[in-house]
Amino acid sequence: MIQSSEHGGCPFANLQAKPTALGSIKDAPQGCPFHAHNVPDKFELQQDEDIRPDVHGGQHKATAGAAAILQDIGGSDRIREFCTRFYARAFLDNTINTFFFLDDGPEAHAKRLADWIIEKMDPGQKPWTDSGRLGQRQPSHHQAWNSVKRPRQERGLHFDLKDTRIWMRLHFWAARECGLFEHAPFYRYYVQFIEHFIAVYEREAPRYAEADANWSHPELRATNTDAYEQTHVMQDVLDNPGRRSMMTFISQGISPQLPSRP
Repeated sequence: MIQSSEHGGCPFANLQAKPTALGSIKDAPQGCPFHAHNVPDKFELQQDEDIRPDVHGGQHKATAGAAAILQDIGGSDRIREFCTRFYARAFLDNTINTFFFLDDGPEAHAKRLADWIIEKMDPGQKPWTDSGRLGQRQPSHHQAWNSVKRPRQERGLHFDLKDTRIWMRLHFWAARECGLFEHAPFYRYYVQFIEHFIAVYEREAPRYAEADANWSHPELRATNTDAYEQTHVMQDVLDNPGRRSMMTFISQGISPQLPSRP
């Protein structure tokens, strides 16, 4: 099993370190060799600004609005930082871990995913293309589907609803931990961004994106994230991947989190 980075890596790869609400880690070592850790003192975008992914005919394109969100959250490295946190968690997850075939640590995995996200958001940045990995996502996913870590009878099967939902929960949780859900325009944009792209892998998954973003809501910490950290198994999804919807949160008296920050 891949473990999070040892001392000297990005502090977000250390799951023992708990980020503050705004995305910094108290007493973190200075001089992270991977990321800038530029957390702005305040956001300039109006928190009620509604910037949506530009999707026409099923095709997504980067926009100036999404680029403005990237700049406002503190730059592209904020995406790399939260993806590092995501992979540190994903490597320990009982389901998602079985898809990994490279053991090069959360920072390296995070760079690959984050570079793709950044390029999809900002038309002025091409880190994914410049990395030489353009066109490599599908071959990489084929290797993941055939990973020797998977049960023999599951090798070759594509991502299904349980896989995509667990992935979304961990991914959104990492964004929340790193303070990005404090930025309301990012939150709204990014949930819709994932809704669009997760459908490539499982057509039923988009309807659960908002619920899975709210799975890590602070009011549900005891029953969700704290309980999960004891086992690294999302048993409710494994038992019935289509069960939990936004109606669950409404019935519990919890509104979907649309965070604001002065």
